[in-house]
Amino acid sequence: MTIQNKQKLLAAQSFEEVLEAVQPMITSILSQLRIYKDFDDYRHIASIAVWQAWQKTDSSKGQFSAYIYATVKGEILKELSREKNYTDRVTIVDDDMFNYIYEELSEGDKQNHAIILESMLSSLKQVERSILLLYYIEGYSHQEIAKELGLSVNAVTKRRARIIKKLQKQVFIIE
Repeated sequence: MTIQNKQKLLAAQSFEEVLEAVQPMITSILSQLRIYKDFDDYRHIASIAVWQAWQKTDSSKGQFSAYIYATVKGEILKELSREKNYTDRVTIVDDDMFNYIYEELSEGDKQNHAIILESMLSSLKQVERSILLLYYIEGYSHQEIAKELGLSVNAVTKRRARIIKKLQKQVFIIE
């Protein structure tokens, strides 16, 4: 049975029947939005959206299949937006960078500085940490970093200067 046929039988349908009928549509939406990673999580979000649409359906307001499509796609787009905002705001400190800097500290300072350093580095975006790692630890030039990250040399130079100022402000606040 297609989704269009299900729309006509909505009053007699269970949620499980509706969910089973819209699985190809959910797969199509995930493919259209190019979601290949965390596929099961997004499929779960889509299933919840189908549940919400199924509970709120009103046959006088249009096709049920169109309502499900809009609800599912909208919820997935909201989650993608949340994920992007989260990764822009919160970054995880790379173990290599943290370990390298941690080893440079004297034994007496390691405990105090480790917490401060991890906090400071985690406040940076991934690209900012990459610039610092490549420049200070790997010894890359601005040109090499620009090529590696797909940025202009000018952008790398300016970003590195801003990152240093940002970290200096954090150090000033801590001390």
